[in-house]
Amino acid sequence: MALELRIPVEADNSGSDVESRPVELRHVRYFIAVAEHLNFRKAAEHLHIAQPPLSRQIRQLEEELGVTLLLRNKQRVELTKGGIAFLEQARRLIVLAGHARQVARRAQKGESGSVRIGIASGLGGVVSKVVFDLRNQLPEIDMECKDLFSAQQNDALVKSEIDVGFLRPPIDRMNLNCELLFEEEFVVVLPKTHRLANRGSVRLREVAEEPLILFDRNLSTGLYDKILGLYSRNGFTPQLTVTHVEAHEEAGAIMIAAGKAIFVGAGGTVNRSVHGIELASLRLNEPDAKIEVYVAWRKDEESPSVLSLLESVRRVYKLTEHEGSSNANGREAAVVKKR
Repeated sequence: MALELRIPVEADNSGSDVESRPVELRHVRYFIAVAEHLNFRKAAEHLHIAQPPLSRQIRQLEEELGVTLLLRNKQRVELTKGGIAFLEQARRLIVLAGHARQVARRAQKGESGSVRIGIASGLGGVVSKVVFDLRNQLPEIDMECKDLFSAQQNDALVKSEIDVGFLRPPIDRMNLNCELLFEEEFVVVLPKTHRLANRGSVRLREVAEEPLILFDRNLSTGLYDKILGLYSRNGFTPQLTVTHVEAHEEAGAIMIAAGKAIFVGAGGTVNRSVHGIELASLRLNEPDAKIEVYVAWRKDEESPSVLSLLESVRRVYKLTEHEGSSNANGREAAVVKKR
């Protein structure tokens, strides 16, 4: 292994420092052994090599550096000023080389590095379990989390702006691999004063005539289409009020609390309280009132850090490798129920 370093030595006749030259890390280790023992025989025994080759390696090091490091005769071995200066730097170099080796090995095993994670609305709790698991297993991996609507994550993954996405459909299966985590139930969000607010669940027909807040389709295409499809299959046409706010945003929460509209969405996207505004959240009791939640990543992904995060996903959500993954024919394995 060739390394290059500069050693503080006496200036030559021109007044300039001796030029840095590449040196072998093996030679550096040999020199440290001799410098610490100040005896070639003992150093050779420590290194488990013969004495003559050790002497040749030290002479070669001195020639490469252009510096006399040791004064030796039959009675004794001494460090020169250049040798003393080199010994200090050589020890630092060995420590740095050892650290570099560990970093490289950890990165290769997926024990260090970084992962950029996209989180769709309401899936923070899902991701936090994975992040905590990976942090416990491999604390050297740096994770960067970014709030990103489901509809934006496909492009972000393809363009390598994020490495792993937690999102709802649709998913670009031409370019991405994915695994199904669970199916998320829909909820209806009502004002606390609503006649149905104290119920545990509600049927769509009971609220179908009320004005509906629905987010912009460009934010989560699959969720938007699922909700409208749910109304359509049950024979209802929703009275859309606005399309640019959500229940977890203050504007949407105020409208709901004031009785201006209700909100239908995936359970994870809403809270019972938004900045002090109390709302009621009820399960929507319809057979198809649910949507899938996936983890997705690039098909050509080779990063050990990303693969380590995916192992954490499988560990947390009790998946075996490729369980829930799309295969070449587009079929999917059985759903893993949300616990």
